[in-house]
Amino acid sequence: MFAAKKKPKRSISRARALAGRPERVPTVREEECEDGRLKVTVQFERSPWLQRLSGSARFERTFRLDPFGREVYAACDGKTEVSAIIGRFAHAHRIGSTEAEMSVTAFLKTLMAKGLVAMAVEKGRQ
Repeated sequence: MFAAKKKPKRSISRARALAGRPERVPTVREEECEDGRLKVTVQFERSPWLQRLSGSARFERTFRLDPFGREVYAACDGKTEVSAIIGRFAHAHRIGSTEAEMSVTAFLKTLMAKGLVAMAVEKGRQ
């Protein structure tokens, strides 16, 4: 039997991650909700084999962001570093920097996984 080779996970240092600049994906549609939330919709293209199965080339996913998520999402302008977003969030909500860092970075990872945000990180040695 042959064992499948696992690709090594690419990781970056904490310092480089905090210096990253998240940016909202331009194809995301934003819509205000009555309850103060923000509805964001992103469109994806299906792989060719899924297109054959489903019959459609594209599909959409919609997410609703609460006020905290909306605040972090709005800060993703492609210019502001993650560390600055964390600092603003900690100050605005009167929480410790460690708690703010954990919350904001976890949410940014979710936004990236959902295709709503892309992260620009400077190249360099790790």
